[in-house]
This record gives sequence, structure tokens and C-alpha cells, in this order.
Amino acid sequence: MDLDAVFERNYALAAPHTLLMKAQVRSIFDRLVEVRHLPGDCIEFGGFRGGLSFFLGLCVRDLGLAKRVFMLDSFEGLPPTDSRLDGPFQGGMMVSDLASVLQQRAMLGLDAVVEVRPGWFQDSLEKMPATAQFCLAHLDADVYSSTKTALRYVLPRLAQGGALVLDDCLFFGATGVLQAAEEEIGSGLHLHLGPKTQAFAFPAGDPNPRRRAPVWRTLGGRRYDVAELLQRADYIELVASEAAYFRGLAQAYGDYLELVSGKPELPPDSHRVAPNIGILRKS
Repeated sequence: MDLDAVFERNYALAAPHTLLMKAQVRSIFDRLVEVRHLPGDCIEFGGFRGGLSFFLGLCVRDLGLAKRVFMLDSFEGLPPTDSRLDGPFQGGMMVSDLASVLQQRAMLGLDAVVEVRPGWFQDSLEKMPATAQFCLAHLDADVYSSTKTALRYVLPRLAQGGALVLDDCLFFGATGVLQAAEEEIGSGLHLHLGPKTQAFAFPAGDPNPRRRAPVWRTLGGRRYDVAELLQRADYIELVASEAAYFRGLAQAYGDYLELVSGKPELPPDSHRVAPNIGILRKS
């Protein structure tokens, strides 16, 4: 089976319904491929508009797996937050529409594969099957309290070798997701850095005995294994191109600042950032 073709086809269908960038979805797809032979279903905490859950459902179907995808979301946005831990995240953010999600699920033919569980996590989890087990868990819960609730439920039900994917680990100003993970799993958790703010781990043992040797880096005071991320040339190229763009933009702002400060003999295009002035802060 052409796994790249499976990914591309299903990402194209799900992309309009997720905020995750393509590299993040590919990383989750790779985890699904790694654990596809393990027992258990897939579960997503914080499904929002359903894009990632739909993507997993499409892939489960295409790969011929006898698995379901459980999508949990309040559909009322985030719960009350802790400003010390959750930074810019605030209660009521990330509201999505249940009816639209159910309609899209039907259009994709996933009614029998993706189970949508609306409500606050603690309420939805009480109604989960008593024998529930998971090979893949994606936590896009954003904040400390929701992540902690999700971890307390899913960790005892994660299959041996199952994958845990955490979003918002490197979200500037928000440390709640990592704190919840370290409280529930331990600070010695082997976290692999994924694209953007993503990280993943195998709390019950790594299913891949031939995984690359760790390459450790410290970001935000926490060590991550970046060996897998370094292999993603497309993502590295994307970050490099954006870094070059912003370096150039910073230089242009510097030129403009010198121009309006009265420095003579500047390049003739020193005014080129003028239309962007104030874009970050309206005054």
C-alpha cells in the first residue's frame, strides 16, 4: 500500500476542517502507521471542527483497520482557565458547531467510524465503553485542566506501545499542557518533538525497536528528542524560509526607522514596510 498516497488523499479531504498544519497531521499519521497493529481505538480530546478525527477515520478505513475514532469536544469552547499556566488561552475560546461536524462526518461517510462525543471531558468520559482501549491518543486540549482530565483517563487504557500525541507543548506563555503531562506521567517522560508545538511519546513502551538514536535539545527549559523532527526536510525548509522572511522584514523595519529618524542616504526602498506599520498593534 502506498502510504504517501493514503496520507495525501485523506489530508486533502480533512484539511479545511482542522487548524493543524500539514506537517503536524503527517506526524500523527506516522504514529498511526506505527501502532496500527496494536489493539485499541483512536481518541482525540479537543476535536474542534473534526478535521483530525475525520482524517484518522479516513485513514483507518483505507488501511483496513477494525478501529474506531472517538472525538471528544465540549462544543462550547475551552473551560475556565488558569492564567498562570494557560497563558493566552481563555475560557470560551475555540467554539465549534456540533451540527456542522455531524453533517461533515456524514458527507465523508464516517458515521460508523468516527464517534462524536459532545460535552465536557469529565462528562463524556463517564459514558465511554467500559472496555475502552486505545492505540493512539491525540490531546489537543490546550489547557492544564482539560489535559490533566484527558491523561488521567487515557493513560491506564493506552495499549502497550501506544502513542500519545500532545499539542501546545511549545505554545509561548502557556505551560499547562506540559505541567499536566509531567504530573501524570513524570518529568522523565521521553518526549519526541514534532512539528510546530507538537510532541509525542510512548508511555507504555516504544513500538519501534529501530527508532533513531535520540538527539536531545532543550527548548523552554524542557528536553526534547528531535531525532525524528530532523528527518522532516520539508518542515525544516519551511522554518528556514520563514526565518529568512522575518529577518528580511526586521531589516526593512530597521531601515524605515532610520529613515523616519532622519538618517540620510538610505536605500531607495527603505519605505517598503510602511503599509505594515501598526499591523501587530492598532493604535
